[in-house]
Amino acid sequence: MNTKKSGFLLLIFVPLMCIIVITGCKKYTDPPPFFEQNEDTVSLVKRKILVIGIDGAVGKEYKELKPKTFMEMKKHAKYSWEAVSDESTTDASSWKTLMSGVSFFRHGIKDSSLVYTQPTGSSEHAPIITYPSFLSYLLTTTKADTKVAFITSWPELLLRLVPEVETKIPVGNDAVVKDSAISVVKNPRSEVVFVQFNSVAKAGLQDGFSAQSAGYKAAVDKVDGYIGEIMTALKSRPEYNKNEEWLVVVTGTHGGKGKSYGGSSTAETNVPTLYYNEKFVEKEFVTAGAFSGVEIKGQNAAAVKARLLNDGGLYNSKRGQQTIQIKVKGTSGSYPHFFSTMSPWPSTPGWSMFTTGSEWSVSIRSTTSGERRLQNNRRAVFDGQWHTLTFSIVDSAGKMYARKYTDGIRHDQTDITTIYDGGGTVVSNSPMTLGFGADPGQGSSTFFSADAMIFNTGLTDEEI
Repeated sequence: MNTKKSGFLLLIFVPLMCIIVITGCKKYTDPPPFFEQNEDTVSLVKRKILVIGIDGAVGKEYKELKPKTFMEMKKHAKYSWEAVSDESTTDASSWKTLMSGVSFFRHGIKDSSLVYTQPTGSSEHAPIITYPSFLSYLLTTTKADTKVAFITSWPELLLRLVPEVETKIPVGNDAVVKDSAISVVKNPRSEVVFVQFNSVAKAGLQDGFSAQSAGYKAAVDKVDGYIGEIMTALKSRPEYNKNEEWLVVVTGTHGGKGKSYGGSSTAETNVPTLYYNEKFVEKEFVTAGAFSGVEIKGQNAAAVKARLLNDGGLYNSKRGQQTIQIKVKGTSGSYPHFFSTMSPWPSTPGWSMFTTGSEWSVSIRSTTSGERRLQNNRRAVFDGQWHTLTFSIVDSAGKMYARKYTDGIRHDQTDITTIYDGGGTVVSNSPMTLGFGADPGQGSSTFFSADAMIFNTGLTDEEI
């Protein structure tokens, strides 16, 4: 709330001086009191959040249907009909991704048990890494006493996904979800509120995820009306938009295709998303064509590639640590080197990322002691989907190791200490090249690349 501090400043320094120097003090008439108004103000606006997740909301279909409440809210919102959910679009995956901030590939939650699923090809003894909801981190901050409520008709979601939530409200259906949400947002103590609606997804499974489906349209309109009632209740708070500032997020958690969802198709991952605040000016976010990165294709002199000339040796790890990362999307190839400081491979020092069928590998060569490879592959990455590839050179307990990661998960490591014997360094005299051509006669495949990054340190597993 806004408060104004008013006070009075009484100037009494002259009488005090007379008291201090009593002997020989000449008496003067005390000046009249002087009053000064303090104009300082302190703003104590309370910021609060309401998040509404709609399972089965397809952005493209919502844009066609133009739900009344959504259209009214967008006048004070940043929104998009083209937002994208995670690659796995089951209810469990979508909510785990939304609440944890990490992708399905990492958290591994897919079915309604909300239990981690080991990736295909992983060792049964591989460690299980858990990713708690972001709300759990509040408990270690000065905001640990934040009042959080979660309302859903899916009890397991409350037990397994957000155990740290103070106010868990399991109910029977979306109508009761709405009633409970109205009650919660009217409570003066409420600060963070999560609401899940799933009747839109159920309608899509029965009648199809299409604006032309009467059942789907009716479910969209019904839930949109529920949101309208919740917003009316929110705005009835005495301090709303005065001493309280609310951010309201309305988002689809996943879309749908035909009469199903769970996959990674465009229709299944396309969702509407809206960020509402009374002070926001309407702004729609749109994609400028489909994102595909830079297309790299061909081989040798005819290849489409990028070379960083005159880099001054900035990208040589020498005898130190380094991390290289790039996103790729493509099809299988046979040993073409697609990101490299070696030219030609493998007879020159440097490092190189290359394909091995649908998988990928790393080659590292020093100036004196030969080559080391990370070629123990367990994950297909040239499968027509985007993947993040990372390798690092790290100093651990006095030894140098090369490590390889796919989509943030480390799955290969080798000791490369001996390549530095005899004063060896990983230094290349060739320009760093993105695209085929480091190995003549190879590289007829095509792929897309994006977000190439190089760090002059060995990042940890957690950082990657």
